[in-house]
Amino acid sequence: MVAQGTGPTPRTVAVERLAAGDHACLDFTGDDQRWAARAAFAAAGLVRGERVLICTEAGVDGTVALDRLAEHGLRAERAAKDGRLEFVTEQPGYHPASGFDPGVRTGFWSSAYDTALACGFTGLRAAGDMAWAAGHDVDPADLARYEAGITGLFADLGLTGMCEYDRRVFGVLGDNPAAAGHPLSILPPTEGLLTRREGDVLRLVGDADLATREEYELSLREAADDPGLGVIDITGLAFMGAHCARFLLGIAARGTGRTKLPNSIAIECTAAQYRLLRLCGADESDGNSDEVDLRIRHVSGHVSREAE
Repeated sequence: MVAQGTGPTPRTVAVERLAAGDHACLDFTGDDQRWAARAAFAAAGLVRGERVLICTEAGVDGTVALDRLAEHGLRAERAAKDGRLEFVTEQPGYHPASGFDPGVRTGFWSSAYDTALACGFTGLRAAGDMAWAAGHDVDPADLARYEAGITGLFADLGLTGMCEYDRRVFGVLGDNPAAAGHPLSILPPTEGLLTRREGDVLRLVGDADLATREEYELSLREAADDPGLGVIDITGLAFMGAHCARFLLGIAARGTGRTKLPNSIAIECTAAQYRLLRLCGADESDGNSDEVDLRIRHVSGHVSREAE
């Protein structure tokens, strides 16, 4: 049973940006999108020395899962063989005969995390299909409370979680309180660029490079023509080229020239992006370059105005 209603909107990030302790929702519409996200999610965990768990959908075993990951660039047979990558074919805390037990599911994550550390892994990340929760034997309110509750647990443990909500089953993100209640929303990996306006904030996700330069510049120009724009959040960008960085600095400081900005536009960025923007002129103060307000978003979500 899927609840309908308007919930909060999670902050959108690229799957490559997930860090230890993050709890995110994958909002997707097709199996290729799901497996592309799983491949990127798993690859990041394996590189960091984490154990990776993937709770698969019905009818998908380890052999099928490895084939699908390989289709999206991740050859993981060796990782699966030595226990770094594990496929879970049953849903922890749920059985059709007994329904959903939030306590059992929560306990599974704590136990799995402790086991990963005991085996010498640096941490644990888990991705899981949520289609089982769409049935009439799962109370949407119980599911929403469970999702809200494990956000704190994951943060305390340092466990990275990606819950997979298929729009074909659950509808759009805002109509599903359990999905919309996640702090973060993941876009399936893309070679393109996505922009999203949320109040006075423009969020950019994907790549800002030569291939997306035209779309990138147009999106920034259109957003900057609105005097209500206050922040450009680039923490969701997986890549940003130097030209795109310089163009962003100009827009943030001076707008497009068609609209007079009451104040400069702040840029929310990661520490690495901060260093790139500084190299591209953000710290110039020679009279020819306007000062730009750079705000670093730390892993915890805290925002500061100083480099790490």
